[in-house]
Formats: sequence, C-alpha cells, structure tokens
Amino acid sequence: MGALLKLVLDVIVTALGLWAVTALVPGIGILPPETTVYTDGQYDHALMFLAVAVVFLLVNAVIGPILRTLGAPVTCVTLGLFALVINAVVLWLTAWVSGQLGLGLFVDGFVPALIGAAVLAVVRGALGLLTGGFRRH
Repeated sequence: MGALLKLVLDVIVTALGLWAVTALVPGIGILPPETTVYTDGQYDHALMFLAVAVVFLLVNAVIGPILRTLGAPVTCVTLGLFALVINAVVLWLTAWVSGQLGLGLFVDGFVPALIGAAVLAVVRGALGLLTGGFRRH
C-alpha cells in the first residue's frame, strides 16, 4: 500500500509542477484535444495534467537514467549544472510523447524547456518536502 501511495503522490506533485510550469514559462503549455471538450465547451485541466504527469514520470524512469549515465562526465565537470540540461531534454521528450498520444503538452524550444525544467525541479522539490511525511510510510 505504501508504494501505491508514493506513486499517487508522485503523479499529483508532478501534475502540480507541470501546471506551474505552464503558468509561469512562456512557450510551454497544454492544448486541449478536441475529443475532451464537454458540452459546455470546457475541458478538464486536471485530467490533462495528471495524464501528462504519468507520461513525464515514465519518460523520466526509462530515458532519464540512460541520459544521466551518458552525461555523468559532463555533469561532474560542470558541477551538476548539466543535470538541468538532461532534465530539459526529458521535459522536451515528454512533450513529444504527449503530443503523439494526443495529450497536448507543447514546448516551443530548448530555452523554454530549460527554464521549465528548472521551475519543475523547484516546485517538485518544494511539494516533495510537504508530502515527505506521507512518503515515509
């Protein structure tokens, strides 16, 4: 049960982080697909962000370790700053995958991805501190 709670919290924290990124970083956003428009013309932002958060966590779990391993020498030389570039690539790949799945996340270039990765890291770190007590059990 503890692993399931940790996974759910990770998805929620990541979704909130992605919401903050789309609100704060120009060039990153979520476009609603036409299939999720309801009769009143609105679409459910929360479900879109949760779905993109799941994609982000999967991309980060599969591709992230490969990129971090290959980039380890450069990360050491740059005293860890290259890790931000790796996180930007993961965010960019997440946007590509979510676009292929029709989830609508877009990133308009590498600079927005780099800024978005920094914002996402800060928000996920801050929210991770708040949910840390739930994750220990």
